[in-house]
Amino acid sequence: MTSLISFILIISFLIFIHELGHLLAAKWANVKVEDFSIGFGPKIFSFDIGETKYSLSLLPLGGYVKMQGEDISEIKNSSETEVVDPKRSYKNIPNFKKQIILFAGPFMNLVLPFLFLPLVYINGLEIPSFLEKTPIVSYVKKDLGSQYFNKGDKILKINNTNIYNWEDIGKAKSQNTTNKQEVLIERNNSIQNIIFVNNNKDNVYILDYVFPSQPAIIGSILPKSLADEANLKPLDQISAINNIQIESWYQISEALKTPGVSEFEIIIERDGKLISKRVEFVGENRVLGITPKIESIFFSFTLYESIQKGFNDSIRMIKLIFNGIIGLLSSLFSSDSSMSDLKSSLAGPISIAKYSGLAAEKGFNSVIQFIVIISINLGIINLLPIPLLDGGHILFTSVEMITRKKINHKVQNFINKIGFAILISLMLFAIYNDIINF
Repeated sequence: MTSLISFILIISFLIFIHELGHLLAAKWANVKVEDFSIGFGPKIFSFDIGETKYSLSLLPLGGYVKMQGEDISEIKNSSETEVVDPKRSYKNIPNFKKQIILFAGPFMNLVLPFLFLPLVYINGLEIPSFLEKTPIVSYVKKDLGSQYFNKGDKILKINNTNIYNWEDIGKAKSQNTTNKQEVLIERNNSIQNIIFVNNNKDNVYILDYVFPSQPAIIGSILPKSLADEANLKPLDQISAINNIQIESWYQISEALKTPGVSEFEIIIERDGKLISKRVEFVGENRVLGITPKIESIFFSFTLYESIQKGFNDSIRMIKLIFNGIIGLLSSLFSSDSSMSDLKSSLAGPISIAKYSGLAAEKGFNSVIQFIVIISINLGIINLLPIPLLDGGHILFTSVEMITRKKINHKVQNFINKIGFAILISLMLFAIYNDIINF
């Protein structure tokens, strides 16, 4: 019940924000807005303010702003008593104003993170305690990392920027704009300078190969994962994998990626006893389904810090989600992609409801972060040039602006039907995916 209520409230709020963008832009363009509705189907309640009817409908899976002249067939079939003001008709306004109205909905979804994420920092949050610790290397990845760093190295500077803790290393990475990384370290009571030049096409950051102290203690288990099937439990400490002694959490992924090996014996310590578990991977996917137990500390931030961190997080999340969506779309047309890749990437309303409930149980910060993630997804997806979505309509108006000709109404309707079929197919697939993974 918590999941359902959370889902309805969150989705309804985000739809309201999206449609509010269209409404405000339409009012700005002096287009007559006849209806503003959150949801579809039977109306729960409605009221009039001025010339616009505001409604809340039963099914919270969408919304709409109905503008005068938006549907040509309505104007042709309007009764003689119905007053249609050509100057306030959506059909008759300049295309650039149409694009502003269309863009305003996704824009509101993409602006929301900049307003909401600072609230997380104002409220205060728990951060991993290692971020505040002195950056002494506890584990080094093999191959590239071990060519430059040793266990026990203390990181002093990165590209002439002083480093005081592990959080500073993350900041230095976000500010790195060149393929050259210069790291000043202290090793065996002597100061050494490490210079790494990335000559590969891949964006390699050398400090991604060094890690802080993190015991191999399980914090949580992903349901229906290999770890869950093997009956691994939170607080289990992984001691060995196929006779390889595990001293750090970051060793686990390397041990599980041993070439040519798919079956692993995992020795765990539970309640002072050593227990053997076996797992077998199928294919190249080597995800065990565990997260580490991370010690955390509560940290509060000033208003300025909250706004700054919220802004930076918003930019980072928009980039991350945009790349993820583009990657998913690219995989649909790639010969290298598989159905399992699509299934793991596509979530429908059931999954969203499930995770909204989990966010609600975790508290205010989790709810805010979940709202932001869904809002960014809505904003970006609606800007895709797919018929029926805002991006599809923007594409139509762009073509009309370039060609200076109206697109034939029948052609536009036909393309919209194709877009509708695509969207319904993706929705049904997402729901099916939700059901089999529920």
